[in-house]
Amino acid sequence: MINELINLSDTNRILDLERLSTGAAIKGDFDGSVTGSWVKLGERGEGIVSYNDKQYTTKPLGFVSIPAGTEVELSFANGVYYSKY
Repeated sequence: MINELINLSDTNRILDLERLSTGAAIKGDFDGSVTGSWVKLGERGEGIVSYNDKQYTTKPLGFVSIPAGTEVELSFANGVYYSKY
């Protein structure tokens, strides 16, 4: 079991190094924009958005106070998740 995990880790590291050497863009968990559900604003001003049973830490665009459960647009660009209402 340990050897399998080490092999998987090594393979992922090689793939990451190849991606970095080619200048390929960082991929998000989805393409384009999706509709997520607002959870809360974090202590450092980060947005927390739920989508497909996963919580994403986002950079909120705009300064509107919205209640938890409100639908928001969730998008990904250049390694950063953004949330917008």
